[in-house]
Amino acid sequence: MRSFFSRLAMLDEDKLTPREERLVEYVQGNLQHIVKNEMKIERLAQEAGTGYSAIYGLLTKLNLRGYRDFIMALSDDAINIENDLVQNDEQVTSNLINLIKQNYTITDRKEIHQTLTLIHESERVFLVAWEPSLLEVVQELENFLVLHSQNVYFLFNQFSMIENRIRNTKKGDLFIFYTFYSNNDLLVKLIKKIKTNQANIVLISSRLADPNISKYVDSIHTLITTANHLEKEKLYISKTIPFLYFNDLLIYHYTNSKRYK
Repeated sequence: MRSFFSRLAMLDEDKLTPREERLVEYVQGNLQHIVKNEMKIERLAQEAGTGYSAIYGLLTKLNLRGYRDFIMALSDDAINIENDLVQNDEQVTSNLINLIKQNYTITDRKEIHQTLTLIHESERVFLVAWEPSLLEVVQELENFLVLHSQNVYFLFNQFSMIENRIRNTKKGDLFIFYTFYSNNDLLVKLIKKIKTNQANIVLISSRLADPNISKYVDSIHTLITTANHLEKEKLYISKTIPFLYFNDLLIYHYTNSKRYK
């Protein structure tokens, strides 16, 4: 076993002198730099601010036979860390793919075509990003629809602004809401007003809509944005990814389905 950090983990912390602790902290923060440059003992002593005695004292306590063995042990640690990073990359990629597959499985194609039919038949389409983190997701769809000559208006979560738009809503208009949390009281209030004006509504959310919303909505898409096991694995997958996937799916059917050409 040549690993420096494995040996260090077996050593009681109280066995280290203050200068040896300072040396360990420097090595932990500069491992790749030390290995890549095959740092000489003189430079390590200078940069760590410990002197030679702390280096040799630490090597003795870790049963490393000289400075060359020390550098070789650090090289093993550097390789192990790189391998761990690659493994983590693969894990992130795997979980990302699985998340997309889960959303593919639950996607209702009839709802997709219902939404596209509403878009094509609407005189005006209002795209609403209910949370700030969904702004870019909604703007992406807006850009696509504008390029395809749809009469589109982009709205973000400002209650008064959306309410003003709703006052002038008429039959034939369409509101598409992107939201993480669909059961917001303000959102319910706005959706009721939209339906009173006989406009259509599409809801794209990561939460199951309660009856107070679903009874007013013409098309609903519920997305899976996370998985419980990710927290245990300390992996983060952006919750906007499923919304982007939904956009891509919508755009694909829009451009490839004969009924919308």
